[in-house]
Amino acid sequence: MSKEIIAVKNLTKMFKKRRVINNMTFQVNEGDICGFIGPNGAGKTTLIRLLTGLISPSSGSLYLNKIDVTKNREEALKSLGAIVESPIFFEYLTGEKALLNLAMLNDDMNKEERKEKVKEVIKIVGLEGREKDKVKIYSLGMKQRLGIAQALLNNPKIIILDEPANGLDPLGMIELRKLILKLNKEKNITFFISSHILDELQKICNKLIIIKEGSLVWSGNTDELLSKVSETNKLEDIFVKLMTSN
Repeated sequence: MSKEIIAVKNLTKMFKKRRVINNMTFQVNEGDICGFIGPNGAGKTTLIRLLTGLISPSSGSLYLNKIDVTKNREEALKSLGAIVESPIFFEYLTGEKALLNLAMLNDDMNKEERKEKVKEVIKIVGLEGREKDKVKIYSLGMKQRLGIAQALLNNPKIIILDEPANGLDPLGMIELRKLILKLNKEKNITFFISSHILDELQKICNKLIIIKEGSLVWSGNTDELLSKVSETNKLEDIFVKLMTSN
């Protein structure tokens, strides 16, 4: 039986009198690669900020690895790595030094353990040989991989990626896709990925969460959704149909 690792239950978020997230309930199981889709203004960024504990819900609850984010944020976030929007690093630092600085936030590791962990994540994301280069000369794809290396520092069970393919060329997108699939298969990391590049999500996601105007439109298996619309097997076409139907 699959283990529930992200659970959103009757979640609502109000900004003044505006209901941005409307009584939303869904779950993501351990080992899923879950695509999170919705038009601009649908509430995607708000939901990601709720999941990462940056803001609190107006009502309802959300759990990461069965820990309530609102009641025990620090403990819940121990199982989470996240890149919200583009990863930001001090460009005058080397990739290695940037990660070492971030690793210092983990009180559970001593200096030597931090060095070993940084070495490990650099290898995992394929930046070996470039870790001594300054971030300012990294390509956008390399910066995204460095961001994922950052997210891996605390051995997360879940990684949230917000528009990770923005600005990447086709080769960069292929490298990112391979990295996500590798981490999912080899480390059993669950991914929750918000993106407008639906073709990429269709290639890697076994589960989809689709929202419209703050409400849940679909939560379930990707293949099941594709099979519901017999005239097409393209996620983009199905998404347009869901967004334009009453």
